[in-house]
Amino acid sequence: MNTTTDGLSLPNTPYTSRAVYLTPSNGFGTQLPKVPAHIFITERDQAFNSSTGTAIINLDLSDKLKTEYPATTPNLLARYVRVKAGETQCLNLTSAGEVYYLLEGAGSIAKGEDLINWVEGDSVCLPGGDKTVITAKDTDCVIYSVTDEPALSWHGAESPATKSGPIEAVHYPGDEVMRLLSDVQQRETKEEMTGRFVLFTNAGAQVTKTVTRTIGLAINSLEPGGIQTPHRHNSAALTLCLGGSDVYSMIEGEKVQWQRHAVMVTPPAELHAHHNEGEDMMLSLVAQDGGLFYNARAIGFSFD
Repeated sequence: MNTTTDGLSLPNTPYTSRAVYLTPSNGFGTQLPKVPAHIFITERDQAFNSSTGTAIINLDLSDKLKTEYPATTPNLLARYVRVKAGETQCLNLTSAGEVYYLLEGAGSIAKGEDLINWVEGDSVCLPGGDKTVITAKDTDCVIYSVTDEPALSWHGAESPATKSGPIEAVHYPGDEVMRLLSDVQQRETKEEMTGRFVLFTNAGAQVTKTVTRTIGLAINSLEPGGIQTPHRHNSAALTLCLGGSDVYSMIEGEKVQWQRHAVMVTPPAELHAHHNEGEDMMLSLVAQDGGLFYNARAIGFSFD
């Protein structure tokens, strides 16, 4: 039995034994590890090395985030997938939605009854649950992927049923994306922007203008000599460099040099800007966990 301060006895049960109480002296001391600014070079090199063979290469910062599961940010897990010519790679992920971008090669990606043939530069959004099967045709394929596996792991949740979830399979052909981006780049505007971009969405996530209920996805660009206005947002960002030379980011005063096909982590709420001091257009694929923050009405975007 437990005894209260006024002498009353309380039953001691397995349920009461789990109770933990905090007071003003210790109730505001939560200190989770910060999301570090980081760029994944070793993993990029492994993914583009032909001797690697068919492999899955997680971009895992769980040691720094102190999570018990792989995570690139608290809500997102990114990875490279390499598939040798003529081979197949199966992924069985616990996620609510999956995003894939084909960096190199050609082949197909399938889940359940959905089969999409794709080429370099194409993006695909798939629902979570069930197996995702990636097949390479005549040449090796290198794929970049982002999912919300850590968000589900945090809750101890399972993937929604593929057919009953809000997200359906969507194909975003690279040629169409680049045509739209070219139109955006040629448009004259005096509006302050964080870049000239094409944002991906679909009927299952259109309210928050994201590609899944969790993940925001966009192809971003910056002209030679251009500087994106310093800004911040509560969502973490994963930036995959697709093109450009002498491009770098300033994140809270620290310089991070971009490298082609490497992924950079921009921590949530930190002030950052992108600079293109090269002679070529900067192109990047940016994934954020923005859907969660838009739904919470807490995206916190601001120019500083």
